[in-house]
Amino acid sequence: MAMLELVIFIATMVLLIMIVRKLPLEKEVVKKLSYEARQMEKSDETEDDDKGEDHVAKADRLAGAGEYKKAERIYLKLITKDPQDASLYNKLALVYLGEKEYKDAANAIDQALQLEPDNDTFYNNRGLLFYQQGDYDEAVESYEKSIDINNKVASRFMNLGLAYFMCKKYRKAADAYEKALILEPHSDEYKRLLAEAEAKLK
Repeated sequence: MAMLELVIFIATMVLLIMIVRKLPLEKEVVKKLSYEARQMEKSDETEDDDKGEDHVAKADRLAGAGEYKKAERIYLKLITKDPQDASLYNKLALVYLGEKEYKDAANAIDQALQLEPDNDTFYNNRGLLFYQQGDYDEAVESYEKSIDINNKVASRFMNLGLAYFMCKKYRKAADAYEKALILEPHSDEYKRLLAEAEAKLK
């Protein structure tokens, strides 16, 4: 029995020694990872400073290049610093649209509209969200709201026409394209779309 107790005691001591030796190693690993994370953050900041590019411009550039995840991280970080900036939620919504993350896009654009309920661009982008999901009636409603606020942008009438066309409301689609052409009479694209809508009426 004494021998068994001695064996158990030795095994326990060995185990404790292994644990004690291991703990500092894990702490060093954590410290090293934290240091590398800080260095990467500093590197990003240095890169921005070198280019003379602020964080919003960098996120816009990344989003335009299709690097949505990187842009998303920057926009989210900016939003935590300034949660009242509606334009950041709008930009984030467009990033989510690019990723086809429609629920997140809806939440972001709704937040933008809560902050700026009369922003025609936000309603236009909300229409784009519905259009991409195939919800053309809702897209029409958002595009019309956008135009009610600002009826001087030809592309908004084009978007409205496209949504009406998908609803098989070809007369309304043609009317929307005609209004787009009034604003941009030399647009071959609007002329083509108008011809397609009018062909459906024959």
